[in-house]
Amino acid sequence: MTTTEPTAAAAAPASTGPSDELPAGAVSGLGVFAQGLAAAAPSVAIASVPGSLFLISGKGAFWAAIVGGALVYLIAALIAFQARRTVSSGSLGTYAGNGLGPVAAFVTGWALILGYIGFAAAGVLGAVLYFNAFLQEIGLPTDHLAVKVLLLVLASAAAFYFPFRGVSVSVKLGLAFEVVSLTAIFVILVASYVHYGANLDAEQFSLSHLGASTTLIAAVTAVGSYAGFESSASLGHEASNPHRSVPRAILRLVVILSALYLFATYPEVLGFQGPRLLDADSTPLPVVAENAGVSWVNYAVTLSLGTAMIVFSAAVINSGARSLFTLARERALPASLSKVHPSFRTPYVAIAFVSAVGFVLGLIGTLNSVGRFQWDVYVGVVSSYAYLFAYLLVAIATPLWLRKIRALTPAAVVVAVLATGGILYVIYKNLIPVPEGAYRYLPYVFVALLLVGLVRFLHLRATRPEVARQVGSIQTLSEAEQERLADLGLLDAVNGSHRPAAEV
Repeated sequence: MTTTEPTAAAAAPASTGPSDELPAGAVSGLGVFAQGLAAAAPSVAIASVPGSLFLISGKGAFWAAIVGGALVYLIAALIAFQARRTVSSGSLGTYAGNGLGPVAAFVTGWALILGYIGFAAAGVLGAVLYFNAFLQEIGLPTDHLAVKVLLLVLASAAAFYFPFRGVSVSVKLGLAFEVVSLTAIFVILVASYVHYGANLDAEQFSLSHLGASTTLIAAVTAVGSYAGFESSASLGHEASNPHRSVPRAILRLVVILSALYLFATYPEVLGFQGPRLLDADSTPLPVVAENAGVSWVNYAVTLSLGTAMIVFSAAVINSGARSLFTLARERALPASLSKVHPSFRTPYVAIAFVSAVGFVLGLIGTLNSVGRFQWDVYVGVVSSYAYLFAYLLVAIATPLWLRKIRALTPAAVVVAVLATGGILYVIYKNLIPVPEGAYRYLPYVFVALLLVGLVRFLHLRATRPEVARQVGSIQTLSEAEQERLADLGLLDAVNGSHRPAAEV
């Protein structure tokens, strides 16, 4: 959990240190923010999530977005409580382990990896959807399986290459393309507001939607639309001044994303209802643009969003690879996943693994008959369950850890109780009453995948208990926190049960 020299580690230039370690201090505060922005990918979320919410819950989409945003802000506040004191490339797995122990650290990290892989697949599949739409817009006959597979291969290769070359490269590209994409999307949203004018769709704001199970099923996807914001925490070892830059980036991101998503959901739901209807193989924003009379902007939107989807996939690959890397460095996963590229200083084997599995999932979505956008929704829901589970464990663990280090406050207790209660209620409403169609099976798909990780940890604890005890232990306390713990006589006890980030 600690390092005896956190200040030196944080200030170290990127070029120093052994070549098999991640570079300390290589990412600025803006870079930390940009990583979270690229991974949360507001342009991608605005382009696809309101459509997903509408397919699931109809006009309950707006309330689903509100519920999701409220839950995520509570989680962001809890992450910030910990990040101000300690950071790690293990992200939320480390934070869950602080309060609940190694098994929670492992299964939280495993759940995040599942979520990141699912969103990596969603990103490359979304890129195929939008690039294919762009090519059709300019008159090329590209609605053929071979073309779609080729586009998937190219998108997946690019999504691998950016994080492989280095986190600074991918976060800079992410920030640039988010600005371009959001500008194009803004034209469509404003056009939709203007087109529908004073015809207020009061049904979207009806409180009756809060009692509908479909709204809370959609809220899981709404939570997933923020997923990736916490990836700023995965740069804890590589960030400069991480105990300030990480919590600041996380909280600001959630506030900005909430405002954007609510601004976007209402007019998109209006635009999905005709004359051109949203279907299971649609690209949502072009549907809204056509219905709002600004289909001319589709050229810019489809091209910029196809690129933004690749950058989004690259960002979540970055985060998923670092979760794999940390668990591998803790010897909980195969050692090959902890290899660092000698030139680019990136966890390239872990990056390749996440990229490959994401490609396979994207390929399944391209080849099957479900419809690419509908498959994207299914993968997104399962991934969102993974994030929701990780957030739940962090919500439970944070007050326990703060109490352990004598830093628990009434505010932390209130936030933790609200977050835990809200997440549990959403999960309950996703199970009771039983949803219709494929949605009834998706929670159990996630549980089955989670059990694979749990079995791995239980096997590790039975065969190598000394390794199992150290899962979630690599992190760095801030200098101020070390001084506070020393004054309380707790520093030696904390140091004795955790390993410094310098060992990464």
